[in-house]
Amino acid sequence: MKFPIRRIQGVVSIVMLFMHSLHAQISNDEELFKILKTKDSLFFEVGFNECNLNVFKELLPEKFEFYHDKDGITKSREEFINTLKTNVCNAGENNIKRVLEKGSIEVFPLYNNTELYGAIQTGRHSFGSTIARFTNLWLLDDGKWMPARIMSYDHKMNTSPIVSNVEFIKLSPEEMLVYLGSYEFSPDFILSIVTEGDKIFGDAQGQKVEINYYGNHKFLDTSQTMKLNFIVDTAGIVTGLKLISRDREMMAIKKH
Repeated sequence: MKFPIRRIQGVVSIVMLFMHSLHAQISNDEELFKILKTKDSLFFEVGFNECNLNVFKELLPEKFEFYHDKDGITKSREEFINTLKTNVCNAGENNIKRVLEKGSIEVFPLYNNTELYGAIQTGRHSFGSTIARFTNLWLLDDGKWMPARIMSYDHKMNTSPIVSNVEFIKLSPEEMLVYLGSYEFSPDFILSIVTEGDKIFGDAQGQKVEINYYGNHKFLDTSQTMKLNFIVDTAGIVTGLKLISRDREMMAIKKH
């Protein structure tokens, strides 16, 4: 009995589609997804953020490779650890934390026919005011998942609001007066809070940025990427402020 060519092609297409679906992206409740997410957390949340370099000695193979679209290629575990020690953790602490974008991780298993040998893990993360994508190649070596290559790329400024869904409140000249003055973060950095007309600004060495009030002695800059939280004593007098950006917090004392 002969089958029409089109019918045979249709059956093959269906089989190929079925096989492809077996090896497609997996859901976040599957065991492999959870394992690799835990590994990613160990790499970044503990190793990178906490400068716990011993984590990398345990987690990384000797021939580990790290690709960065701004800083080039790192070709070994030893080189990677030394780079972190010199450039990120030289003071014993990392002040620019890696933050994983919630829900961004995807995992794609890799098979040799039906044998699982690796996986690709992708996602998005941020470092202070910078956002980027990452792709991790994990290989299964003697029952242990090891990161063979990690790639961090598409680095750019994070322009999304640091605070969202806020409504700005217009202050009267009398209400603005409470916040005016000079705030010293260090002898070399003094921020002046000034007004021009009905607007209030932060002035750092002649560089003015409009700030907007949204309640409870808190302001946002116009790009909504920096917060200024003024500190008020029990008498209602402003004594200082905390400046909060994506990668740091700075305290200032009001001088006058």
